[in-house]
Formats: sequence, structure tokens, C-alpha cells
Amino acid sequence: MKKRYPIGGIATALLLSGGILQLAGAQQSNNTPQTPLSDAPPRYQEVAPLPPTHSQAISESERPSPSPGAADWSPSSRLQIHNDQGIRYVSGGVGESERTELNAQSPQFNLRLMFAMQSSGNYLSAVRVSILDARGEKILVTESKGPWFLAQLPPGDYTVEASVPGQDQQPQRQTAHIKDSSQSRLDFYWR
Repeated sequence: MKKRYPIGGIATALLLSGGILQLAGAQQSNNTPQTPLSDAPPRYQEVAPLPPTHSQAISESERPSPSPGAADWSPSSRLQIHNDQGIRYVSGGVGESERTELNAQSPQFNLRLMFAMQSSGNYLSAVRVSILDARGEKILVTESKGPWFLAQLPPGDYTVEASVPGQDQQPQRQTAHIKDSSQSRLDFYWR
């Protein structure tokens, strides 16, 4: 035997007129076809940053000049290019817009690193990166802010050491021979 639950007159009127959608803040559209539900994950579109307001806008002549060793930054960029003892580097890649920006900046750098989990393919961030020169001296120690790390090194042989804080695994090491004209790519995977 089915149980019936009475619906009040106001609720029925709102339901039939689409008023519940309006109360919930949804938009009712009679012109767009309904798409079937799928198992595919939803795709999100990133929102572009808003242009600065008049009070935030600074002309190039008013902008303070960066101090030596300061990170490069532009209003259209979300990523900072750092300079540590003459080594330029940038990291990120969290989100499609950062990956697009890093791909555009990639030709400026001769070393490209990528960090991911081998089993799932998930990218990793907060990876500790150490770059050692041919004598075994650390010339750069930093933390990658995302799964991609780009650096500009003088020509030579280097060892790159990468470790993930909180992982019980030993740091991974790979070697790179850096030339002026080509980019060396190293991929680091953890289990």
C-alpha cells in the first residue's frame, strides 16, 4: 500500500509555476535541451582575473623597480620567476591556466621537471628540489609550488634531487646534461 503525503496549495503552485527554482536561486530555461547525466567528471572553466580598478592600476613609470634578486612578476601572470644566485626558476602547474602559462614560459628555461604518482598519475606539489653541480655542491634548494618546475642553468652536468615531505621513500636523483640550445626534461614518479 502506498503512502501519500499531502502537498500544501502554495507548494503545489510554486512547483507548477517554477517558483521553487526561483526560490532556490536557479534559472529556469525552456530553450536549452536537457543533457543526460554521465559518469564523466564535470568540466570547470577557470575564471579570468578581473582587470585592476582605477585605484589599483599603476602606470609603468609609477611602478617601483624590482630590487636585484627579486622575483619577476607581471599583472597578467600568476606565477613568479625567482632568481637565486643567478639561477632563474619558476614552478607551478596547479590548474589549467598555470600549466598553459608554464608551457608558454618553457622555452626560456633549459631544465624542466615534472612530479607525479606512478600508480595514479596524479601530479604532486610541495616537492623539495635540490640541484647539485658537477662537484656535488648544492647550487639551488627550493620547494616546487606545483608539479612542474622550470630552471635556467649554465651549461654543464647536474644532479637533481627531489623528495616529497611526508613520504617514507628516499629522495630520487637524476642527472641532467645542460646545453645552451636544448631543454633537458626529467620526470620524477613516486609509488
